[in-house]
Amino acid sequence: MTLVVQDLCWGHQVPGGRWRQLFQNFQLHCPAGEFLVVIGSNGSGKSTLLNLLAGSLMANSGRIELQGRLISGLSDYRRAQRIGRVMQNPLDGTCPGLTIAENLRLAERRRRPAIGLPGLVGIHPSRADKRRYRELLEQLGLPLADRIDTLVGQLSGGQRQTISLVMATLGHPQLLLLDEHTAALDPRAEAQVMALTDRLVRQLGSTALMVTHSLDQALSFGDRLVMLHDGQLVGDWTSSERQQLSEASLRAMYGTAKVARV
Repeated sequence: MTLVVQDLCWGHQVPGGRWRQLFQNFQLHCPAGEFLVVIGSNGSGKSTLLNLLAGSLMANSGRIELQGRLISGLSDYRRAQRIGRVMQNPLDGTCPGLTIAENLRLAERRRRPAIGLPGLVGIHPSRADKRRYRELLEQLGLPLADRIDTLVGQLSGGQRQTISLVMATLGHPQLLLLDEHTAALDPRAEAQVMALTDRLVRQLGSTALMVTHSLDQALSFGDRLVMLHDGQLVGDWTSSERQQLSEASLRAMYGTAKVARV
């Protein structure tokens, strides 16, 4: 779904009391269904941008619209009904003391909250729920379909991140945020999670933003690639234009304010 960011402003205090204005009248437009990959050096604003979109940080000013609806003033809880997110640490996206089925049920409740059900009430999946989850995991080609009643805390990091990704995409969110979600994985698990990521994004048709430090991922995935530096877009390439780039050329742009194409 179309994401529009207009005149976004956000800053913070740094050691010594100095104020750093990271985003100043920042603009971003992502058409519905676009898979946008975001790169940039440390401190460029990549994860901060995702936090502002998700609502875990509130902008000082500006507008964020999703599918034509203003979400700037909504809490992260309210935005979670429209936005799915996968964090860098596999431990952050799941509850280790709950089974795979219970985690999936919890994710569905977060997307479509039941009024009057506090805490973890209502997370226990029915037989029909378990059947749906098993079929979903089978359709995705995941061997975890046979482990639906396994505690998530017993899974490997790659398996937990796989479940986090499935949880984030349940209920077809309007926007999917991926915050370096493979950075903590070994190469094999990283490849598996990225393959699943690409498949889910294409199937859902949701707008997706993926922050990554991997230049290989940046050159291999997504419909569009952008580079941030000090809260500004300093590079913007379509998938065809990206074919002219290399890891070396991207690395050479890091830490500069030179506009590559905006």
